[in-house]
Amino acid sequence: MECQKCKKSLSKKGSHFICQGPCQGTFHRNCVKGLAADMKAGKNRIYCNNCEEEEGSDDDEPDAEEDTCDLQKMLKDIQKKVGAIPELKVHLDVIKHSISLLSDKYDSLIKEHEQAKDKIAKLEKSSLNTTNRCVYLEKCNLALEQKLNEYEQSSRKLNIEIVGVEYLPNENVKDIVTKIGDEIGVSSHNIEWVKRSRPAKQGAKPSPIIIGFKASGVECRNKWLEKRRQMFEKSITSNMIIPGGSVNNRIYINEDLIPTTRALLWNAKKQLHGVCKYIWVTNGKILVKKAEGEKTIWLRSQSDISDLMK
Repeated sequence: MECQKCKKSLSKKGSHFICQGPCQGTFHRNCVKGLAADMKAGKNRIYCNNCEEEEGSDDDEPDAEEDTCDLQKMLKDIQKKVGAIPELKVHLDVIKHSISLLSDKYDSLIKEHEQAKDKIAKLEKSSLNTTNRCVYLEKCNLALEQKLNEYEQSSRKLNIEIVGVEYLPNENVKDIVTKIGDEIGVSSHNIEWVKRSRPAKQGAKPSPIIIGFKASGVECRNKWLEKRRQMFEKSITSNMIIPGGSVNNRIYINEDLIPTTRALLWNAKKQLHGVCKYIWVTNGKILVKKAEGEKTIWLRSQSDISDLMK
């Protein structure tokens, strides 16, 4: 008997490999490729190399066909995706163009934003300068108004006013003033002029009588103001001074104040009531004192009243 592979005779005593496949051949063990490795691995080999290849080829046919179908499907998918590449390229170009436009627009917006920030900073600085300038001008204007008021008030430093005297047609104002002076014991020799401050209106309170003293009559003017307390003590009224008068108003002697100072005095008495114990006028200046022993404060404007109210 010979080996189906090498065609050499087989030893009668030797160990041989008998194929259980279609060939049913007998082989030297060395002539069966991979037999030693299979035996070493513990595998039970029943086919020779030829029968094993035929068996394997039959079993692989369905897998080969299946692999062919899978490859065709993959090829179709690849072709489909490759066919979509031009369209994707167009979309990418559109997107790229849009991004480019947006980038340019963004750069433009950033530039405009920076320019706006610079303008705002300049405007804020200009506004601050304008505000500071306005505050400065307001202070200058207030100081100027106070100076003008003080100057106008100083022009009346030789004047006083008498309030509450009834007005009668064809009155002799100088005689009325002289009679009032006699009542309180002061001289009328240094009086330079006398007049009603404004024409009397029908049904209205009689307008004050303004007395202007000579430049040398400062002491005389001050004497009139010192003696005005006697007007209260004696309760001197208008009908006591004017014979035949029908009005019994009480008569008062005050300093001759300009309208601004008079309004400030009225506001001070109204707004500082309960805040300042003493409010009075001396030489055209409105003075206040919160309490006995406190510092005397000169009110020049409404802001001074507001500060005291705080």
